[in-house]
Amino acid sequence: MENTIQVNKNDGLKRFVSIIDQYFAMGGNQIQFNVVSKKTLLDAQKDPDKYANLLVRVAGYSAYFTQLSKDVQEDIIARTEEKL
Repeated sequence: MENTIQVNKNDGLKRFVSIIDQYFAMGGNQIQFNVVSKKTLLDAQKDPDKYANLLVRVAGYSAYFTQLSKDVQEDIIARTEEKL
């Protein structure tokens, strides 16, 4: 069960908690959060030296975004846009 949900500052903590509760109620057993915008990820691709310390979650582990392969970076960027 893999879904990516974008929550912005207007949604607030209540919506965020509701999404987590719903996920586990539906049988989910693991959540990984990346709290970073698509714009930041795209900027990191263009100027990796500026974002050398940008960490992201990737399938159960953390990694420096700029050290990931282009394919993995693109996958992470794509997931920032998916909505339920």
